[in-house]
Amino acid sequence: MKVQYPILLFTMLFFIIGTAGCGSDQNAGKVNSKGKENVDEVITLQFWGGVPPEAGPQAVVDEWNEQNPNVQVEYTRFVNDDDGNLRLNTALQTGQNVDLLMTYTTNHLEDRIQSNFLVDLNEFDGYDVEEKMGDAAQFWKFNDTYYAIPTKQNANFIYLNKDALDQAGLSIPEEWTWHEFKEYAKKLKTEEQWGVITWDADLSTIVDSALLTEGWVKEDGTSNFNHPLVREGFELFYEMMHEDTSIPALGEQIATGIAPDHMFLNGEVAMFSAFEGILRMSNDLEEYPRDFTIAFAPFPHFEGGEKIGHGLGDAISISSTSDYPEEAWEFIKWYADEGMIHQASGGRIPSSKDANIEKAIELMVEGVEDTYDIKSLERMFLPGGKVKETVPLQVTDTLKQESQKFYLGEQSVDETIEEVEKKHNEQLEK
Repeated sequence: MKVQYPILLFTMLFFIIGTAGCGSDQNAGKVNSKGKENVDEVITLQFWGGVPPEAGPQAVVDEWNEQNPNVQVEYTRFVNDDDGNLRLNTALQTGQNVDLLMTYTTNHLEDRIQSNFLVDLNEFDGYDVEEKMGDAAQFWKFNDTYYAIPTKQNANFIYLNKDALDQAGLSIPEEWTWHEFKEYAKKLKTEEQWGVITWDADLSTIVDSALLTEGWVKEDGTSNFNHPLVREGFELFYEMMHEDTSIPALGEQIATGIAPDHMFLNGEVAMFSAFEGILRMSNDLEEYPRDFTIAFAPFPHFEGGEKIGHGLGDAISISSTSDYPEEAWEFIKWYADEGMIHQASGGRIPSSKDANIEKAIELMVEGVEDTYDIKSLERMFLPGGKVKETVPLQVTDTLKQESQKFYLGEQSVDETIEEVEKKHNEQLEK
């Protein structure tokens, strides 16, 4: 009986080894982007973005996850402000779980590139960014390289209370100058309603418009901020605040902490300068009830000058610490061409030429389309115009600070222009 133990043991060991060998044969030759065996194991990509999940991102990842059972995506929302971007940068720096991430300004993208947080997307094949997105994509290009693909049209425009326009006998502008805009605001101002309000207290859009044709930098490499149209723009808005009183004075805006989007949706202001994301609010009639129709107009331009066109935004990147860059790249390509359609209901229109733009606009106002002037909305996404330049954050911060002093009556327009020009030249010298 004793001699049977070695035989039995050998038989069992042979069976175990043989069974294990069969299991290995089933996965032979299957590896992921890092050369790891057993791709039947589900991997998870961590995707960080600044849009609330219910406004589209969750629907995006749900569709991807259904189509790709072995490569799942989880979405984490960070608030797109200074604190939120710091949180994301800290996660990138400390190697926390970030595979894919959104960047919303070129300044933040440049910081992340310089910190070596992002993968050079030129390493991958199969996607011509400029052929898909157009020339405007080049604003997201650094050192002739893409570290992020912009996926959204930045559709900034003027929201209009069409009922107020009708009462004042005014048509929906298809294009207009800043002086015509000023006259509209003056005519729309009533005892119960302001003519216009802007989202940004620094009112910098008119400065971008003033320098759109000739640029922020002169041929000699110095600042062009002393251009006469910049002065004209400053003075135009100062008159609107302090003479026409068609726009709340900056001092009042700061003192009361007014919310421009709420004021517009409450019917307290007839025109509102904002971006397409406000549609998330205006579509929500339960939370923001209104009894007027919303129409849309492009940003005004200076007489004879270029018109402001759409830039691109929502730039998606791969983290340099990701264990699955190839899988992340496949998600990016799908996201840009197909997945972005799910964000249309939140006001985000895809920038890829292969995306269904007409369907996206339809989804943008689905269920509440009778509360909008649809023709004017569709015009907002037609190609055309010139994309405004990106300038260093230090310059835009100075512009905000100095323009506020001017609108508050603390310094002259000459002093304002001189200070911003000085700061811009300092940055150019660097």
